[in-house]
Amino acid sequence: MSDKYKVVDQALGKMNLEQKVGQLFTQAFYGSVITPDVVHMIKGLHCGGLRVTQFYRQFRHYARPGQKREAFDKSSPADIPADQFSDIKDTLCKPPYLNIDEYAEVLNRLKEIASERPYDAPLHLCLDQEGDGSADFCRGGVHFFPSQWGLARTGDPDLVYRVAKAVGTQLAAVGFNVIHSPVLDVVLHPDSTYIGTRGFGTNAKFVAEMAKAFVRGFREAGVMCCGKHYPGRGSTDVDDHHDLGAIERSDRQMWDVELYPYRELAEELPMVMIGHSIYPCWDTENVASCSRIIMQDVTRGRLKFKGIITTDSMIMQAIAKKYGGIPQGCLVAAKAGANLVLIKETGAIRDEAYRLVLEAARSGDLPESQIDEQVATTLRWKVDYGLYGDNYMVDPAKAVKTIRSQEMARIEIEAAEMAVHVVRDTAGALPVSGGQRVLCVEQIAGAHLNANDRYAHPGVFWEKMLEWSSNVSGLEIESEPSSDDRVKLLDYMQYYDVIVMTHYSGRSTQSTIKLINEVLAKAGDRKVVVVANSPLPYNTPTEWPTVVCTYSPMPAALSVAARLIYGEFMPAKPATSQPFDP
Repeated sequence: MSDKYKVVDQALGKMNLEQKVGQLFTQAFYGSVITPDVVHMIKGLHCGGLRVTQFYRQFRHYARPGQKREAFDKSSPADIPADQFSDIKDTLCKPPYLNIDEYAEVLNRLKEIASERPYDAPLHLCLDQEGDGSADFCRGGVHFFPSQWGLARTGDPDLVYRVAKAVGTQLAAVGFNVIHSPVLDVVLHPDSTYIGTRGFGTNAKFVAEMAKAFVRGFREAGVMCCGKHYPGRGSTDVDDHHDLGAIERSDRQMWDVELYPYRELAEELPMVMIGHSIYPCWDTENVASCSRIIMQDVTRGRLKFKGIITTDSMIMQAIAKKYGGIPQGCLVAAKAGANLVLIKETGAIRDEAYRLVLEAARSGDLPESQIDEQVATTLRWKVDYGLYGDNYMVDPAKAVKTIRSQEMARIEIEAAEMAVHVVRDTAGALPVSGGQRVLCVEQIAGAHLNANDRYAHPGVFWEKMLEWSSNVSGLEIESEPSSDDRVKLLDYMQYYDVIVMTHYSGRSTQSTIKLINEVLAKAGDRKVVVVANSPLPYNTPTEWPTVVCTYSPMPAALSVAARLIYGEFMPAKPATSQPFDP
């Protein structure tokens, strides 16, 4: 082994079995306060890294559209040491607000706590920052970008590269070193609501081309990226957060299409995230994240992938239903060869998963030699990306300057201008004149609530509209419109010439489809303009006559949309077409 990786051998030589087992896990850090339980994850459970979410105080169970988010695991004080147990009302308030420099200090402190362990294994700090409304780091003036689909529709790999580098530069400045992107799924199913605009498109070669530019941008920013959802989930409408599904594709189909981007990037990708679907062409028994056949025979053998294999979050119903519990699934994943097992839970599930894997290691059911290789692979990539170097700790003051720089703002606006476009305007509603009375019906987007600062907050679209006309009223509605929202809108609309309605949709929201349909049915001579974050027909019905697509609910994209609506911006037609286009 090269002298470059001598530090890896030294670290493993100092670890006992308990510490090595801990390194197989990516645990979760929520909010902005380092509690005794967080210290326990780092020093007691010896985690390899933390999945970080800035705007929650603890994990909440994934909810289907219209459902309430509940705690995934009901813990008891009988099971947990006093200073690690907390039963909090996290849905009523967000974590303490920290500015960029303050948050960078928190991430630095997490790394310092890890450095106090008796072995040298730096923490990887990872997150989702996919674009659109996906931003686990969202406060303090961070710049937001369109979804991958929106970037790819420009047909410009250089834009994809520059946006990826900008996102990576922001993340690295505050202390992150891993991003769980890009989404490499080739969208093949017209109702693939799980992937949708998170992916680059419907053609495997096109996806690979865009992904190469994306990976290069993050590599130059010094952030390790992670292709997902391996080996491909673009042909299913089953969401493994809730259900267990099988991808009924042949070996040849998978190799030629779903695996094509991974084949092209096999030597460049530091990490892949393996999903929770069953692939009968390879393994009829286990989901991919728990399949030794898929991890070893397909990924390591045929694909020749030498990077890190991380599971998707194991806190999903697909795992619980298949393996009789989350901890049991974590054990199967570790035995199958996952370098990292991702647990986005902070309760008893986390400790039980660690206990089960440690028990298997002690009994020899999970050989220590296998654990050594799984951990060593991760640590070698940490060497490659500088986690053992001077850039591991960050300068909080410099982070503010980097993130709020004019260059970041310029790229943000450029990306929005290149992505935002008119899907259709068969009603001739555009442009809107300043003399027309406009009602801006704006959802309270989750991403706006998560940030809720002067940069991104509820009502920001109305503010952008007011920059071009004083003849605009605002009606704020819930992300899932309530009956009161409906009553108000149907009453108010009689006083306006144009109704502009947002349609921010995603995997956990039904959004405004029913309400928009009702408004269109009762609009009469009034014009209705829908501002959506996706043009795909499962999401944005083709019957809607006037649709502007932003690929993001964030301020820069909404600013461009407002300019477009008032004729102050002429969008380019998307450079690439997709089979699902109206």
